[in-house]
Amino acid sequence: MDNNKHDAQSPESQATPVLAPSVNTDDAAAKTEATEPQVNQLEDKAVKPADTKPQASKPESIQATRQVVQVNRSSWAIRFGVLLALGLTACTLGGGYLLYQQMQQQLQAQIQVQTNKNQALQEQLQQALLAPNQRIAQLEQQQLSDAKTFQELAKLASDQSQLQDRLNKLAQRSPTHWMASEAEYLVNMAGRKLWLEKDPRTATDLLKSADETIAAMNNPALLPIRKALAKDIAATTNIKSADIEGSVLALDALIDQLDKLPLSRADADASAPEDTTISGDLNDWQSNLSKTWKALTQDFVTIRHRTADAPALLAPEQQWYLVENIRHKLLQSQLALYRYDRAAYHQSLMMARQWIQTYFDVQAHPTSEAIAEIDKLATLELDPITLKSFAAKPLLLQLTSYGELTSSEEPQL
Repeated sequence: MDNNKHDAQSPESQATPVLAPSVNTDDAAAKTEATEPQVNQLEDKAVKPADTKPQASKPESIQATRQVVQVNRSSWAIRFGVLLALGLTACTLGGGYLLYQQMQQQLQAQIQVQTNKNQALQEQLQQALLAPNQRIAQLEQQQLSDAKTFQELAKLASDQSQLQDRLNKLAQRSPTHWMASEAEYLVNMAGRKLWLEKDPRTATDLLKSADETIAAMNNPALLPIRKALAKDIAATTNIKSADIEGSVLALDALIDQLDKLPLSRADADASAPEDTTISGDLNDWQSNLSKTWKALTQDFVTIRHRTADAPALLAPEQQWYLVENIRHKLLQSQLALYRYDRAAYHQSLMMARQWIQTYFDVQAHPTSEAIAEIDKLATLELDPITLKSFAAKPLLLQLTSYGELTSSEEPQL
């Protein structure tokens, strides 16, 4: 009995230490493959002794085996549940992350849409504010223009009142106003003579006549005009006057004489012709024969002895060009006289003199007179006129316009 009990309990004693670690172990999933062979061995062992055991111990061994199988099945369920929970957790986390990413993208899209709407609204607001700003700027510009127009109108009104006062003064002018107009005309003519005709002498005489006219008005208030006229007379008197008209006329006479000047010919220096008159004395037959022979042969061959540097003879067309060039130089000197151009005047005269002396017969009387006349004209001095205006002219303009002299602060027209 004892042996049978020992034998019957031996599988349980052998299976208990094997199953104890399998039940108490938490990492059932890691040792699943190692546990399955052990369970199979225990089942075989439990079955094999059962054949030898009596029928009374067989239900207990079967019950123990079933407990082991149930424990193994429960461990597998736990493992599967843990794995399923882990898988579900991973899927949940992945789905949550994907959902988070989608929500972030949707949020970014909504933010971008809202930003675009805000920008569009801001642009619309700026466009809406631009028109009022432009209108305000236009109104300000119009206000400035109106202010400027008002100032101009006020100035025009003031000028109109001043003109009315001057017209009233003109209506009450003295009968001697025509004398002031005459003096102004004389001063204008003096300026024409001085600056256009370069005649300071005549300009001085005209200024003196204007001073006499102002003095004849017998008005002490016109002393500033007489003082200015005296200053102008002194300035024109100090200008050295040159006889421009006389010099121009002398040049005209010289130009007319150019065609009469004799050219310098090669036979001018030749020896005088010999006497070929035949005498009536028979004793002079030899000299008469010689003279007759010379008279016959002198038309065939002519021999003249001249020194070097003799001027060449001019052809008729070259003579015409020479005369025209000299005439052109003399006309240039006339123009320089009117312009008071001293350098151009002397240069033109000296060029004409050199050509006359080179190509014309200086021994002839017309040529020598022409050269002497050019030398005389070359001594003419042309001083530039530095006086720019007359001091009496603006005063006379005031007198003829307003009937009296106005103050310096009053605007002048």
